[in-house]
Amino acid sequence: MQVELSIDGIKNGADIIEEVGSCSRSVLDGIATLKEARAGDLSFMSGAKYESDLSETSASVVFVPEDCRQIPKDDQLFLKVNHPSLTLARACEAVAQSMWPRKPGGVHPSSVVADSASIHESAYIAPFCVIGEDVRIGSNTRIDAGCVIEDASIVGDDCWLSSNVSVTRDTVLGDRVRVHSGVVIGADGFGFEFNGERHEKEPQIGWVEIESDVEIGANSAIDRGRFGPTRIGEGTKIDNHVQIGHNVKIGKHCILCAQVGIAGSTTIEDFVVFGGRAGASGHLTIGQGSKLAGCSAAFTDLPAKSVCGGTPAIPLNAYQRITVVQRKLPELFQRVRRLESQLGKPS
Repeated sequence: MQVELSIDGIKNGADIIEEVGSCSRSVLDGIATLKEARAGDLSFMSGAKYESDLSETSASVVFVPEDCRQIPKDDQLFLKVNHPSLTLARACEAVAQSMWPRKPGGVHPSSVVADSASIHESAYIAPFCVIGEDVRIGSNTRIDAGCVIEDASIVGDDCWLSSNVSVTRDTVLGDRVRVHSGVVIGADGFGFEFNGERHEKEPQIGWVEIESDVEIGANSAIDRGRFGPTRIGEGTKIDNHVQIGHNVKIGKHCILCAQVGIAGSTTIEDFVVFGGRAGASGHLTIGQGSKLAGCSAAFTDLPAKSVCGGTPAIPLNAYQRITVVQRKLPELFQRVRRLESQLGKPS
C-alpha cells in the first residue's frame, strides 16, 4: 500500500513504551505485512508465532510487543507498544482519510429527495440515491451512489452508507454507523403461518434500530421486527453475509463474523462473539460475554461467559475432546472387529 507517513507522526500517535534501533528516514511510503514489507514500509508483529518473520523482515519501522527481545537490523526501528495491531490500526487512520476523503455537503442533482426530507447541509448525497418522505439525515453523513432510504427513516451524524445500501421505512441509525455495500436493513422478517393448505404471510409491521458506532459488513441483512424493533446495540461489529432475523436483540460491543445467522426473537447480550458461520435458533438468550466457535449452532440458551462449540453447541472443552475421539473412530472400529474376530463373534 503506497502511503506517506511521518515517523514523528507515528510516534506521536502511539503509546510507545520503548524505541529500539533507529531509522534514517523521516517519512515512510508503505504499510505491509512482515513477510511482504520492503525498506521504507511500516509493519507490526502481533504475537510470538511471527518472530521468524520479524527476524527476516525488511520493514523500516515495526510495532512490536513490549516483551519482544529481537534486535533490529541496521537502519531499522522497533517501537514497543502494548497492542501492536491496534496501534497500527490507529496509524492507518490518516491513510484511510486520504483514500476516502470527506465529501463536501450537498445533494447530487441525479438523486431524488422527497420535499419533506430533512438533510443537514454538511451531509453528502451521491448520484442516483432515493431519499423518502420525512427522512432525516444528520451532519457530516455520507450516502454513496445508489442508496435508497425509505420513508420516516433517521440516519444520525457522521454515518457512512456505501453504495447500493437499502434502508427501508422507519429504520433508525445512530451516530457514526458504517454500512458497507449491498446491505439491506429492514426487509420483512421471515414469518408465515400454515393454514392447512398454504403458507400465509405474517405482516411485519415493526422496524429496525441500530445504535451508534455499529459497523455492518457487505451484503448483510437485518430484518425488521414483526412487532416492535429489531435492535443492534452500540459498538457492535457485523461482518459480511450475516443474517439477523426479526425481533432479534443484539447487545453492545458484540462481534458477529462472516455468514453468522441469528433466527428471530433471539437475544444476544453484551460482548458476545460469534465465529464465522456460527448461528443461533430462535427465541434464545445468549448470555453476556459468551463465545461461540465458528460453524457452531446454539439450540438452547447459553449462560453468561459460555465458551461453546459444535452443533448443537456444548462447552468448548467437551466439543474438542469429542472431536479428537471422532478422528479415532475408524481405528476404534477396526480394533473392535479384530476383538470380535478373536472372540468368534460376528461383526
